[in-house]
This record gives sequence, structure tokens and C-alpha cells, in this order.
Amino acid sequence: MSESSLVNFLLGTAIGGAGVYYALKHQDEIIDKIQQLEKEYMSDSKKFIDSAKDKIDSLTKNIQYKLEQFKDSAIENKDDSVEAIMEELNHLRAEVAKLKS
Repeated sequence: MSESSLVNFLLGTAIGGAGVYYALKHQDEIIDKIQQLEKEYMSDSKKFIDSAKDKIDSLTKNIQYKLEQFKDSAIENKDDSVEAIMEELNHLRAEVAKLKS
């Protein structure tokens, strides 16, 4: 072995040993931080799901409102209202597809 290879090997071993020593010495702190990150991830996913549910509820109410308008003949141009309802349904389908994936 050349001298530079030996120095690189010893330096790598020393750095690896220091890393292992630090990890073992601060094991509890590392585990606590990992658990904290897991909790944050779970709360973020719950917020995402709640937000998606709110969007779907809003779209559903909007569609129901437009259907009621259509049913009550309160809309003068029914073709436009049917197109608006179809747009809302397509948007709702897209949101549901995002949630499924």
C-alpha cells in the first residue's frame, strides 16, 4: 500500500468511527427527532385529506345548487347550465382521481 492510500484509509476509518460514536452517543435524540418528523408527516397528511374533503364537499354543493336551478327552470339558457354542470362534474372527477392516486 502506498502512503497516501494508507492515510486515506486511516482518515476514512477515523471519520466513520466518529460518526458511529456520535450516533450511538446521541441515539435517543436522533430517535426523538425521527418520531417528531413522523408525527408532523401524519398531521400534514391529515390536513391534506381534510382539505381534499372540503374541496369535494364544496364542489358537490355547487353541483347540487346548479341542478336545483336547472330543475326549477330558474335558468334562462339551459344549454349553458348543462355545460356548467358538466364542467363541475369533470372537475370533481379529477379531484377524486387525484385522491385515489
